[in-house]
Amino acid sequence: MIKRYAHRFFRWFCHPDYFEDIEGDLEELYRAFEAQHTPRKAEWNYLKEVLLLFRPTIIRPISFDKFQNLVDMFSSYLKIGFRMIAKHRLYSFIHILGLALGLAAFLLINQYTKFEKSYDRFHEQADNIYRLTTDQVINGQMGVRDAMTFAPAGAVLQAELPEVIGTTTTFKRRRMVFQKNGQPVEEKGVIAVDSNFLNIFSYELIAGDKSSLFGEPYTMVLTEKQARKYFGDQSPIGQTIHVLGNFNRPFKVTGVLANTPANTHYRFDVLISLKSYTQRVQRDAWNGYNYYSYLKLSSSADVEKIKPLLPSLTKKYLGEDNKLVFNLQPVPSVHLHSNLTFEPQPHGSAEAVIFLDIISIFILIIAWINYINLSTARATERAKEVGLRKVVGAKKGQLIGQFFIESLFINLLGAIVAVGIAQLALPYFNSIVGQKVLTTIWKNSDVLQQLAIFCGLGTIITGIYPAFVIAGFRPIRVLKGNFQKTRHGLLLRKGLVVFQFTASLGLIAATLIVYQQIKYMTNRDLGIDTEQVIGFNNAFVPNLSSEAYESQYRAFCETLRNQTGISQVASISSLPGGGSSEIGSSSGGFQIVGKTDLVEFVVYQNRMDDKLVDALDIKLVAGRDFDRELAEENRSIIVNESLLKQIGIANPEDVLNQYFQFGTNPENTKYKIVGVIQDYNRSTLKSSIEPTMFYHRNVNTNTLVRLNGEDMQESIQRIQATWQQFYPNSPFSYAFLDDRFARLYQEDRKFGFIFGNFAGLAIFVAILGLFGLAAFLSLQRTKEVGVRKVLGASTTNIIFLFFKDFVSLLLVAILISVPLVYWSMSNWLNGYAYRIDFPWWVLGVSLSIVTILSFLTVSWQTQKVATLNPVETIRG
Repeated sequence: MIKRYAHRFFRWFCHPDYFEDIEGDLEELYRAFEAQHTPRKAEWNYLKEVLLLFRPTIIRPISFDKFQNLVDMFSSYLKIGFRMIAKHRLYSFIHILGLALGLAAFLLINQYTKFEKSYDRFHEQADNIYRLTTDQVINGQMGVRDAMTFAPAGAVLQAELPEVIGTTTTFKRRRMVFQKNGQPVEEKGVIAVDSNFLNIFSYELIAGDKSSLFGEPYTMVLTEKQARKYFGDQSPIGQTIHVLGNFNRPFKVTGVLANTPANTHYRFDVLISLKSYTQRVQRDAWNGYNYYSYLKLSSSADVEKIKPLLPSLTKKYLGEDNKLVFNLQPVPSVHLHSNLTFEPQPHGSAEAVIFLDIISIFILIIAWINYINLSTARATERAKEVGLRKVVGAKKGQLIGQFFIESLFINLLGAIVAVGIAQLALPYFNSIVGQKVLTTIWKNSDVLQQLAIFCGLGTIITGIYPAFVIAGFRPIRVLKGNFQKTRHGLLLRKGLVVFQFTASLGLIAATLIVYQQIKYMTNRDLGIDTEQVIGFNNAFVPNLSSEAYESQYRAFCETLRNQTGISQVASISSLPGGGSSEIGSSSGGFQIVGKTDLVEFVVYQNRMDDKLVDALDIKLVAGRDFDRELAEENRSIIVNESLLKQIGIANPEDVLNQYFQFGTNPENTKYKIVGVIQDYNRSTLKSSIEPTMFYHRNVNTNTLVRLNGEDMQESIQRIQATWQQFYPNSPFSYAFLDDRFARLYQEDRKFGFIFGNFAGLAIFVAILGLFGLAAFLSLQRTKEVGVRKVLGASTTNIIFLFFKDFVSLLLVAILISVPLVYWSMSNWLNGYAYRIDFPWWVLGVSLSIVTILSFLTVSWQTQKVATLNPVETIRG
């Protein structure tokens, strides 16, 4: 093997005049060496001798004439290519614009989907970091899956499993109130973490000692943005920020981190020491899973072998009868592939990313198809050129090279224009995706590298078929004028047009279905009246007893009720329009005493006063509302219909005045069911209505105010003034409930808007190609049109005659697109607990749009030919 390749190399570089003599000498040396050593060593020695002979006196001379011929040939290809572009300006414009739009759209979408896939990839050994989650498994069936776990769980697994080399436990605060220059400032991006947090996650530490950042209670680490907010250009290290609320004490700043990257599932602005919550952590222990815990596994760990061990470990620490099971979730997959309750922030959708990737590829393929279609359609025109060049001695390889050079030229021009289009569209693109995905195109090496790759790929795809087909024409047949009777490229062209029609139908239908689902979610009756209702967090008032705080809060509410423009004020712990992390829950089994056995599923827990039902116009289907004048109301509850459905009770009257109890211990607290309310959607319609029990509390964490439709801005100003009167040291921040619900569908609306924009672009590129194809085919049939007009055909008849060629292709596209649209969009709709039925009418609308656009495109081009004087067309 070595000798054979060495001999080939020698033959390639050796001067022909010396080759035979030296070859004989090399063979003699090889045989002599082989006689004294092994054949293997003889081969290596032969290679050595060949390499020693690689010197200027023996190397064959370089033929500059051949090189010059190559340069001249390449220059000729470029000139011909440029002339073809200049000669056929319309088709060249369609080629370049289509390719430019396709490349620009592909690059922009690809950068966005790449960003969505990059979540938490910036951490060192990101693939070894897992979030510890909690699943509920009842009778072998998966119940609620929760992103949280128990406070001690991470440390226990590290002790039990040698594969776990690190763990961190965190506690997310909904909000905290800091003090800045004597004024209260609300902070919502606060996480309490232990000292291992920065050993697991690779957030950049700018200032501070990593080993002692969270070693003591009442310490905090700020991001750069927050450090500048509170301390300006001064160093915050060692300084303090006063934290109001339950703490009401200063926290020392021990470090500064770089601002949290946008592509992380667990964002924060401030980190505080978990040791500040020592008593809470100890109290919760194995009693409630309210913490986000993360594990770091060794590089050699096999997570699929670890997972089967988790159920037994769960039972070991939670008890044999417990229905909860620990689970591990790869951190990089959380953003796109997680649909758990109590996520720390809204997550993305893998399906949406896949859809966008597909549409970006469709746009690019459609642009390439336009080029191939027009190139093969123009085969007749190029046939005589090819025939003549073959007659004068051109080889097939040279002709193929010519067409590839033309394809490369078009693709290069398309790539240059694509960069300009992408740069101009970048601000708009960033605004619709809601992220600053890119700041520039020109200086982004990743984008330019992708551009070069797909420009080269486009050259091959768009050039290979036209090059080989057209270069393969037989000169005798072409020059005799018989080529027009052949069917070269016809089937391919029809197939590609079918693909364009299929993609257009599918994209229009998908866009309409996405729009209908989003419209359904935003307009669906939630079961409550949220119009003109605002909600806000109640104030933290330090050093005030609960009795005094309730008295002050009651006075605040009564003052609001007496104001014009306000019809009702109520208190609730979890505002409607919130995420899963904004409500409490319990997974322990419960029973209705004397009526049901122990039932196990997650029960959500909310708290409200006796004004909420009226404030939100909630329907009572059985029983009564709370009454604050009754002393026993602190042991009363109201349940919703979903809770009754979970336990199989159809008649709400059956549970009135019955007692609800957690667990089977008769000593556990019993709550009297005094009412049943109609289901209402507290959160997104992606999730089903939560089985919920409501406790009665006069004072909760949030307040609702219903405005009566008068001057709302003036009413809100009066509310703010009243707030300042009662709570001068607490910030006031409100939101309309309608806006809160709207934010829940922000990702869906963003997806719909992006999808709709780029689907429209894909259809435009497809119509652009159809326009060029129709123009060329109409031009080819000019004489036929003239003959038909002489025989009495009208312009309308001719237009429909031409359009008829596309109708059969459209019918094939319908047969392909309908099942694809139904399958893909049904799967997408299944991701919503409340969804529209598949709207079959959308397919009819899509077909009508594509048919009308196609007819207008074809008729516009055909009419130009059909209105020509037949005498001129026949004579020409």
